[in-house]
Amino acid sequence: MSRLVGEAGTAARFGLVGVMATGAHLLVAGVLLGLWPNMSEFVANIVAFLVAFQISLIGHRRLTFRRRGRARRFFLVAASGFILNNGVLATLLAVTPLHGFIAVAIATLTVPVLTYLASRFWAFGASR
Repeated sequence: MSRLVGEAGTAARFGLVGVMATGAHLLVAGVLLGLWPNMSEFVANIVAFLVAFQISLIGHRRLTFRRRGRARRFFLVAASGFILNNGVLATLLAVTPLHGFIAVAIATLTVPVLTYLASRFWAFGASR
């Protein structure tokens, strides 16, 4: 039971850091697209991802997993999530009337569960 409670706490902290990083991602994308309405959603998404990645790495190291983890592995997890994010974004832009910030927001909110599992068990898993 205590292991389950511990895992729930880790997942909750992951969610908190994720909310902060996702908020930063959406804020940066929103500001960029608001200031430059003709900017590609993909360019705004890349810049926003790079900002959010830094927040996420620091937050997960200090708060979520409370260990240094493997930055390269975490970058691969985050980059894979970002690739999935962009796949969703491309699909939304191609087959729906959605565009701009709404499309970026929907794409950004689609990958957190997968990134949690990969982060928890691979990037920040116990060293052997």
